[in-house]
Amino acid sequence: MQWGAKDIYEKLRKHVLPQLIPPNAKVMVAISGGPDSMALSHILWRYVQEEQLRGISLVLTHVHHGVRKESDNEVHLVQTMAAKWEIPCIVHRFDAKGYAKTIGQSFQEAAREWRYARWKEDMLKEGCSLLATAHHLGDQAETILYRLLRGSGTAGLAGIYPTKDSIIRPLLTFGKADILDYCAREALPYALDRSNEEPVYIRNRIRLELLPVLEKDYNPRIQEALGRTGELLRWDEEYLAQQVEAAWKNYHIIDSGGTIGLSRDVFTEPAAILSRLLRKAAMLVTQEPRGLGFTYVAKIMGSEGKPGWMQDLPGMTVKISAEGIWFNCYPAPIGEPCDVVNIQGQQMLNLAFPEIALHVGRWSEIASLKLEMGLLEEWNLSSPNGTTDRHENKVAVFSRDLLGQFSDQLVCRTRRQGDRMWFQGVGHKSIKKVFQEENISVKIRKGLPLIALGSEVLWVPGVRQSSLYQPDQNSERVYCVLKPQASGSNLNSL
Repeated sequence: MQWGAKDIYEKLRKHVLPQLIPPNAKVMVAISGGPDSMALSHILWRYVQEEQLRGISLVLTHVHHGVRKESDNEVHLVQTMAAKWEIPCIVHRFDAKGYAKTIGQSFQEAAREWRYARWKEDMLKEGCSLLATAHHLGDQAETILYRLLRGSGTAGLAGIYPTKDSIIRPLLTFGKADILDYCAREALPYALDRSNEEPVYIRNRIRLELLPVLEKDYNPRIQEALGRTGELLRWDEEYLAQQVEAAWKNYHIIDSGGTIGLSRDVFTEPAAILSRLLRKAAMLVTQEPRGLGFTYVAKIMGSEGKPGWMQDLPGMTVKISAEGIWFNCYPAPIGEPCDVVNIQGQQMLNLAFPEIALHVGRWSEIASLKLEMGLLEEWNLSSPNGTTDRHENKVAVFSRDLLGQFSDQLVCRTRRQGDRMWFQGVGHKSIKKVFQEENISVKIRKGLPLIALGSEVLWVPGVRQSSLYQPDQNSERVYCVLKPQASGSNLNSL
């Protein structure tokens, strides 16, 4: 259904926004300067003004990608409107193409990753509980078609969720024409990104070529049909998730020491439930959020629960006995149990810790591991046994010139979904693949400290350093050092 400009706002005000935004919430709004985000920002501004008793406040955030000459004009437009609406506005500038080249991703993928990382930081700094983005019905249709072409299951075909985690998408059921009509009626200025009209990326081709053909030759309301399909599948996924949780409690035997056990009766469940239970068990063992791929799930289901069946799968082994089906993490190195981290020759309990910002010339404390991380301009690489700290993976050495503008974005943290490392002559490897190649047990992986720039992991102490930002003979150097915490030391003066 297409809504008029007035209808859009009234529907949002009465039915959508009260469900998405709780009272007294502070909302960060991602604004590019295009018609979609300008309309969303104006709608939320109106809502805040008209529903003052709800105590909602807004902050705008804009990213200048440093690619198009029009970007400066877009910054000016966004800041002008923010001032008119009396809303705080944060502007980020970065070299998107340079960043994409550095980490080996496509421009779109790298820019999106960088944007969301900055927005997450902005939310923490500003005390925002929600991020509002301007995804609309066309984006939903494009996403569902994209995932369909890639062979996604029902979870993927459920498309973009109106609300998930801390992100809300109020415009998801409205078409582009409705949004443009709203901008015209409200006399909202906006910028047009001409790169969106270039059929270079697959998503652009779906939007510019495939969807128009489907609308012209098959269904003039294909976007609404796909949006409806996504909503129906979200209902199914929510119901199936509830059924899986109930079945898990029924079949779950053990969860200890890198092993998950399920009763063999799990194979009496229909495929829709069984496949999800198997994926959940695998995910808990490997700590891989996406779980097992279809081929591996089908392979386990094909065993029909017969005792004696065994298979090595990515990150784990799966065995079936008379008592149940067992998912086991790959064994840890000899003498090193799954729940212990061995760093700097010491065995540490595998404890998580919050993200720590690194600064050149300073030491930072990892209190839970009793370690210190330093980013230093000078360091003696010699060690007492005649080898070097670098060869023992105790120190990572970077080119200060290459690290350049990103040095103040380096953090020490534990692993996250999407983490990867880049190696000369090879390209990117997922951090999971690196851990597998180094025989790092699953239980150890989630507590290891690593140095990262966004999702780009530059160094895992005691494991491996990536090939990015490596110095040559003439480079000025920055040394990243991990060492046991000095008792009673003043970290910033070391």
